[in-house]
Amino acid sequence: MKNLLPAILLVAFALTARAQNPAAPPSQLPAVPSVGARSGKISGKVMDAAKNKPVEFATVALIDPQTGKPIGGITTNEAGEFTITGVPPGMYRVVISFIGYESKTINQVTVESGKPAVTLGVLQMQTDTRTLNEVVVTAEKPLIEDKDDRVVYNADKDLTNTGGTAIDVLKKVPMLTVDPDGTVQLKGSSSIRVLINNKPSSIMARSISEALQMIPAELIKSVEVITAPSAKYDGEGTAGVINIITRNQLQGLTGGVNASVGSRRSNLGGNFNYKRDQLSITAYGGGNLNNYYGGTESVRQNLQDGQVVSVIEQVNAWRNRGRSRFGSVSIDYDLDSTNRIGVDASFGGDARNTFSTRDTKVTSDNPQEFRRYNNSRNRNGNMDVNFNYTKTFKRSPEQEYTFLAQYNRNDNHSSYSLDQYPLPESEVIDYRERNNNDNDQKELTIQTDYAYPFSTTKRRLLEIGTKAILRDVGSEYRLENAQGGSADFQEDPRRANTFDYRQWVWSSYASFRMRTENRWGLSLGGRLEMTDIKANFISTQTRFKDRYQNFLPNVTISKRLGENDRLKLNYSQRIQRPSIFYLNPYVNYADPKNIQSGNPFLDPELAHSVEFSYSTFTKNGLTINAMLFGRQTNNAIERITTVDTSGVSSSTFRNIARNSTYGMNLYGAVRPVKQWNLSGSFGLNYNLLNSPALQITNRNWSYQFNLNSSLQLPKNISLQANGSYTSRRIQLQGQSSGFYYYGFSARKEFKKQNVTVTANFENPFRRYNTIETLFRTATFISDGSNYNVIRNIRLSVNWRFGKMSATTNREKKKISNDDGKRD
Repeated sequence: MKNLLPAILLVAFALTARAQNPAAPPSQLPAVPSVGARSGKISGKVMDAAKNKPVEFATVALIDPQTGKPIGGITTNEAGEFTITGVPPGMYRVVISFIGYESKTINQVTVESGKPAVTLGVLQMQTDTRTLNEVVVTAEKPLIEDKDDRVVYNADKDLTNTGGTAIDVLKKVPMLTVDPDGTVQLKGSSSIRVLINNKPSSIMARSISEALQMIPAELIKSVEVITAPSAKYDGEGTAGVINIITRNQLQGLTGGVNASVGSRRSNLGGNFNYKRDQLSITAYGGGNLNNYYGGTESVRQNLQDGQVVSVIEQVNAWRNRGRSRFGSVSIDYDLDSTNRIGVDASFGGDARNTFSTRDTKVTSDNPQEFRRYNNSRNRNGNMDVNFNYTKTFKRSPEQEYTFLAQYNRNDNHSSYSLDQYPLPESEVIDYRERNNNDNDQKELTIQTDYAYPFSTTKRRLLEIGTKAILRDVGSEYRLENAQGGSADFQEDPRRANTFDYRQWVWSSYASFRMRTENRWGLSLGGRLEMTDIKANFISTQTRFKDRYQNFLPNVTISKRLGENDRLKLNYSQRIQRPSIFYLNPYVNYADPKNIQSGNPFLDPELAHSVEFSYSTFTKNGLTINAMLFGRQTNNAIERITTVDTSGVSSSTFRNIARNSTYGMNLYGAVRPVKQWNLSGSFGLNYNLLNSPALQITNRNWSYQFNLNSSLQLPKNISLQANGSYTSRRIQLQGQSSGFYYYGFSARKEFKKQNVTVTANFENPFRRYNTIETLFRTATFISDGSNYNVIRNIRLSVNWRFGKMSATTNREKKKISNDDGKRD
């Protein structure tokens, strides 16, 4: 690996030199001195002079002053730091360059035998404001990046995402699993927190899977997977945090329009970006149309004392058609080089109509056979408003104070109407039913953070902060029914439900991290969270109060082995509070043989997690990341289903289990030739679910893998193929079969017109994805299958306009409420 670094550095310097200094093409670079001649090192830190921020990935070249040619170099890290090792004694010139900055030259840098270490200190770079009419990129970010505390999937480098949704993007992210219903899992658990640009969004309040289908893939720049969040993050998400980063633009006026037409989804959207001097404005929005369909089949044997007393057979077919919208506008202004303010607002919403037909046959002493036609409507609207202020200090770019405020609101209205006919079907309606359910969630957050470095070398940093979150959730449910074909509906007070649920969370944290001269790293933190809950179930005249506090420690130890290898060990404790999906107590009787309800008395889950990881990159662009982990969740929330003596099943959630997951994840990427990228990941888990209260234990080994291959052809044509497989999964009372996915894509770029045309083929050789489910309990045995349409063919067109000039943007701070267990 020691011989690899100089070669990589020369390639990196050659690429930058080609873009900024045509007089020094790569073919003229001289050979690096032999290993035996190396003895010294040159180090420093590169900063933006105007904004006092580190300049990441700047090229630092070591020049022979006699010949004027480069003999070595390196790129700066995320802190702007660099160290050129193996430098023989002599006098050199150091040249620092990066797109958007004026090159900086340091002359007469002398490495002496008696003093081999040369420190250049902090080097300031001035912004180059010249407009770039055309930027030719000769090197780009890899599809996957392994950073100190997260794995980053660069979605904008994956052409198969064009015309899709956030669900399609997350299917290709290492360590994540997305099932056909859109449920996302990390390390075998769905207890995760999904953020957008480091902050929560109200569109996630009701259902993560539905919200992800509202976000167009074209808006997503990257997806960050944080498996061991530091104490700075909220304690929610027992498996970790997923952060979706949307696209941002360089200085100037730019924008684009994208449209796609597909067999299951079509969309139209656009974006507008303006940045000039201290002012930055970004806006995007769009809408889409969806068409999904599928069905279920099940046979349930109801038991008493181990004997079958009745059998229920059901066949259901459904079709869902809907539309959704999503948009945002953000305004930021730099008051001066150290003070920034910003406001942004986003909105979203969807409208879905689902029509289903369900046939039910009951074989028992009192046989029944009937058909239900159900027409349901769901309307959802959400909005977020944010204010942020950031103060940096000239003493150090890492010294920073932020104040953030956020208000979220989500309003949902759902209703259904059904007609029931006896079978064999006649024109006589023997039962009718209709309902209305209005629920809303309001959330106010105030947060302040402060970071203080104990030295300008960023080797010791203290972060402290506090946050207050006030949530108010309300729901009102009304149901009317009518016997026979009568239009005289009567309200059923037994099935009405109105409640108000308020939750206040206060938290404070402190986190300290340091790095030693020999490349050891330590991060030590703790977070104290206090929760206060008040609930009023108006329909049943029941009030409920709860208060608890949790201290959540977090420790990370890491070691850099040379420039390319890293070991990391982490222990953390996390908490997962139940969201409205789990808490809403209304009883859903849409299927009279299978009723469902939430549980407002749920307590939070508590999880202990340990991770050990190793990452490296080697020749041919080979990147490897390997992780071993273990997680134990106490007080785990599980869905529990029971069947009564009449054969009706009831499902709700209870804190009834202890879940343990132990496993490994391996990711690798390689570029066999310049035009071909190949990447893949493999995960293996041992899952153990144990409920002493119910005397149930369920365990299994599970695995999942995915592969991604892309090929760049002449004439700006690209091809890509990807696929994944996930093995069977277990629940406390049963299991479900595995599933797989594959897709192909082709793209053609018309660079003069700034137009890209992409064709995607998802699962072209099969129409449906079928999941088999098995449940074995003391009160029932159930076998079923669930099939959803999965084939999709779509054509997408993207048009870009405007010019840009290179600059670097200060990072915008966001609130991130990492809490609320969701479906």
